[in-house]
Amino acid sequence: MDQRLRYFYEETRIKNASPAEMLVMLYDYLVQKAETAESELAAPVGSEERVLAPRTISHCIDIITELSSALRPEHDPQLCATLSGLYRFFAHEFSEALSKSDPGKIGAILPLLRKLRTAWSQAQKTASRGQLVAA
Repeated sequence: MDQRLRYFYEETRIKNASPAEMLVMLYDYLVQKAETAESELAAPVGSEERVLAPRTISHCIDIITELSSALRPEHDPQLCATLSGLYRFFAHEFSEALSKSDPGKIGAILPLLRKLRTAWSQAQKTASRGQLVAA
């Protein structure tokens, strides 16, 4: 696919996404970047791939920061407190992975990130069905 077409598609998809869809997209991007970061950290020291790891991990932490800032404790304080703690843990593990050059730290949190992504996707689908029934 032509790069300009891909960019246009993604831009349109983002502009037309509901908040719930945006949340799932952020998780998709986070999982993708975390997988890339894990691979980059596992690459030999000095390789071109390994050199990219700090920037990729920085992107992961930026996404986690965005997810954390989107929390709205006034709607569900307990859920937000739990997610906030998880987000702090994830950010810490990404930082530790980079500082210790340990791709295993990222590998250990990837299943949790995937489970959260699946849970939010299911919640978004359930909410969308509920809105269709209510309409």
